[in-house]
Amino acid sequence: MRSTTAAFPLSDYRDQFPEVCRQKFGRSYNFARLEKRLEPLRTGQRWLVARDVLTIFDPEHTPLRRYWPIPPEKELDRALKQRLYLGPLKSQQDPQLLVEQLLVVFHNIGVVSIVLRFVHPQQFAIFSTPVAHLLMVHGATAVEAYLAFCEELRAWQQHFGLASVAETEMALWTYDQIVRHSDDAAQVERARGAFERDLWVQRRRAAQVLRPFLRSYGPLELARILLEEDANLAGKIAAEEYERLLSAAARKYFRQALASRKGAVLGLLDALAREGHITAAERVELQRIWEIRNKAVHAGTRPTPEEVEVMIDWIESICSHWE
Repeated sequence: MRSTTAAFPLSDYRDQFPEVCRQKFGRSYNFARLEKRLEPLRTGQRWLVARDVLTIFDPEHTPLRRYWPIPPEKELDRALKQRLYLGPLKSQQDPQLLVEQLLVVFHNIGVVSIVLRFVHPQQFAIFSTPVAHLLMVHGATAVEAYLAFCEELRAWQQHFGLASVAETEMALWTYDQIVRHSDDAAQVERARGAFERDLWVQRRRAAQVLRPFLRSYGPLELARILLEEDANLAGKIAAEEYERLLSAAARKYFRQALASRKGAVLGLLDALAREGHITAAERVELQRIWEIRNKAVHAGTRPTPEEVEVMIDWIESICSHWE
């Protein structure tokens, strides 16, 4: 569902693509006509041949030869002798297999993306650096990065109601060209502001950056990673983990939930020390950690980075076995 706070008019940039091409390349291009011409490859009526690649890179059809090198026709003929069919795509595994097969032929993920973009515009797009930067996608390998790029474009396509993954990339490329190269400062400010204020857009971008960390690290590890960047945020993350482990200790050792009343935590620490689950010295440190926790979670106070680091160290050393 489209967010009511969305402010970024991505479809408008799709409509501006021809004009931006005229300004940048001196002419516009009819990509839809080229997609139609390559339909037999999409449906599997014939295999990929050198002339298809040369057609895609023909300056009459696209400006892509300016940015990506292509092998000579004879070299392409030799590389494509194995009769590589590009369609139809029938399963979820097909896209990855297709990318890997083409990478063996072209040895360049950018060239692979261009061929696939015109043969299968619904599923693939040109793997352009500016758009990848906007999306903030990553991958361990070139193939993984490109597939993640297309998958993320699919989400943007569906959210903004565009026709294809390829069209979505075109719209984002157009936006990037305008904000980086337009002489109209007011236009640039409006465009960039709309992009930065769109809550859905920024959530998607933040997820691309944060997801690998959230999946790979626990709360205390995350807190330690964030410590130098934002000690207060690191403190909040560590504080929540401390509360969770205190609740776990109450259940494990006393078979009851940790009460929410004031003083319940200090009472729990007293009980843990009395029953021999922590030492008297650890009891003192854990109370100090609770005071640092209060600084992190209550408005008007902030723990220092040194305090948060001590907090993380003590939670790890004393509390980690409570669950």
